[in-house]
Amino acid sequence: MAATTTTPSQQSTQEHIDTCSAHANPTWKEATLAAIMRLASRQQRFTSFDVLTEVEKSDVKTHDLRAVGGVMQEARDLGLIASVGLVRRNDKHSRGATTVWESRIHQKSAPTTPTAPESL
Repeated sequence: MAATTTTPSQQSTQEHIDTCSAHANPTWKEATLAAIMRLASRQQRFTSFDVLTEVEKSDVKTHDLRAVGGVMQEARDLGLIASVGLVRRNDKHSRGATTVWESRIHQKSAPTTPTAPESL
């Protein structure tokens, strides 16, 4: 029996994400997860492009930025974020659609009401 070889075009999207994530710089993956946590605590919705912009502030690099998909999924599995189900085109980051993620840890600020000074 001849061995079958899977070409990149035959791999599923998830296999591509897993491969990129497996070969990413572990320090970069940690920094990226930390960036996701910072964004998720500051804002309700964001994309992987926002995460990559946040990670750029550090000196940590990886050879393939597509690995961000695996880290986004890890953050989802940890309960930090969830896919909104919306996608938008983002030509700066990818040629395809980009998932919009929603924070599961963002606390909306409660409106503050001025308090009257206490009378003596």
